[in-house]
Amino acid sequence: MSSKVKADLILVHAPAIYDFRNRDDFVLGWYSSQESSNVTPIFEMHPLGFLSIKSFMAERGLDVKIVNLASLMLKNPTLDVEKLLDHLEAPIFGIDLHWLPHCQGSIEVAGLLKKAHPDSFVVFGGIVSTYYAREMMQYPQIDGVIRGYDTLEPFADLVGQIKRGQRGRYDVENLVYKDKGEMVDNGHSYTPEVLNDVAIDWSKMFPKTSSLLNMPNLMVLPNTGCQQSCGWCSGSRWAYQRMMNVDKKTVFHRRSEQLNKEILTFPKTESPLSVYTLQAYSESSPRLLSYLEAVNDSGVVSSVSFEQFRLTKPSVLKQMVDVAPNLDIYINLSPQSHDVEISRLTGRGTYTNEEMETWIAQALDIGIKGVYLWYTIGMPKQTHESVMETVAYSRKLMQRFPNDKIVPTIFGMVPFLDPGCQWFEEPDAHGYTVFHRDLETHRKALTSPRWHDAMNYETKWMKRKEFLPSMYEAMQVMANDKAEFGRITKRSIDIVNGRIDHLRYLTGAVDEAMTLDGKLPDGLRREVGRHNDEILSYAADVALVKKPLSGRWYDDHTVPQEIIDACTRDRAAA
Repeated sequence: MSSKVKADLILVHAPAIYDFRNRDDFVLGWYSSQESSNVTPIFEMHPLGFLSIKSFMAERGLDVKIVNLASLMLKNPTLDVEKLLDHLEAPIFGIDLHWLPHCQGSIEVAGLLKKAHPDSFVVFGGIVSTYYAREMMQYPQIDGVIRGYDTLEPFADLVGQIKRGQRGRYDVENLVYKDKGEMVDNGHSYTPEVLNDVAIDWSKMFPKTSSLLNMPNLMVLPNTGCQQSCGWCSGSRWAYQRMMNVDKKTVFHRRSEQLNKEILTFPKTESPLSVYTLQAYSESSPRLLSYLEAVNDSGVVSSVSFEQFRLTKPSVLKQMVDVAPNLDIYINLSPQSHDVEISRLTGRGTYTNEEMETWIAQALDIGIKGVYLWYTIGMPKQTHESVMETVAYSRKLMQRFPNDKIVPTIFGMVPFLDPGCQWFEEPDAHGYTVFHRDLETHRKALTSPRWHDAMNYETKWMKRKEFLPSMYEAMQVMANDKAEFGRITKRSIDIVNGRIDHLRYLTGAVDEAMTLDGKLPDGLRREVGRHNDEILSYAADVALVKKPLSGRWYDDHTVPQEIIDACTRDRAAA
């Protein structure tokens, strides 16, 4: 065999669906908004935590490599995955299962890894892994799960013990694992006050950082957890208190020194570098201002964006602009609905539409570059009529601010309601019905031919079968409104319209065929297959990006081309 990728730990990011290539039995991307993120329907962006793990363990003399299998499969459609996994060599493999849409692909890839490396330890982590930790022990390919919002210390302990040859029992906090087929639960005692006490060294993450990033967008995570208890979110205060073994304190910050050190490693790129700051709504004004000043002083970043839970005081907005004069600052708001009653039921609703509009005008006058507004379908008391009223209100906003960067977006909370969130745990009290509860049922649901069988919930106000028609109509009308007001290009809106129309037809045809015959006819399967090939050719972003999808911070930068060539040549020739 040719060269290998060797490490003390190899982190593997699986596609949401394995194997998504050449699938013609269900429609890929039926729930993609086409403008909510810069990834495809297989969610090839690995967690930012992978980079924290790599940096933290490097400080302890442990070699960690990241293999983004999803990205590799997208870029190399004829890649022989099993052959590629044979080229990896490590005593322990880590797989992320942070968000539920990855449950099918991550578990399937774990099986392939275990087949290729039966003596290696396969461990999972993430929010969903934490929630389903004990249930995941039913899968023979999974050796363990490390629970928690910060697993750096326990994970390093586990890697160190396995590297030294330890087998059987492990003295590792938060670890659930199997010893001789029996489950061992070490409890959930590691709950650090300081989050991820390490600085990601971006300068060491990629080769040739000066020219690598053709989509120069990075992310920073200053904290985890939340002070709010939004019922739909498994990262909320309510959910953390029940899932993460914490009580009064439910927000855990990184040290400012680590954030500043991390910012200094941002690469200088050929195109302007943009930074999205996750969970900034849990940051105090002094910390946020200090952060913006450090990003500004880096000299390599042109714009920064972040979400605010409440309407930031104008005096603070002025300070933001003053401390970061070289940055274009974009603020995201998530009212969820134009209807303040619905917004409040979601855990938001801290301002009225009138107050928001006044604030937007003030923010723009002060020097904030733009405001992004996020609306969601699947909320309490929300009907299709209410959804379309939100779309109409968004149009009025763009009319009021025709020449400004005011960009609304609407998307469905599909296919899943988060396990661990309040509405999942107490559905009846909030007007929800939950159809899938265990991990295996969710895993199987993801590849259901009929889209509504994949969804794990419905509400008193909108049944499962109503979601997709409502979502497509809302997305399409809003997208065309944005094109009218110059938020989307003519080329992009033509693609978006064509894709939504085709998705509407395909999902309807599949539903009808399954209802009539319980299977898809050959002609329809061919149509589904062609659609799946095409939709994987674009990242789902307003600026639709054609393949090859590469040069993003989360794409694979580990597996050398000679190994990729060795794993594609035979299949390509065939």
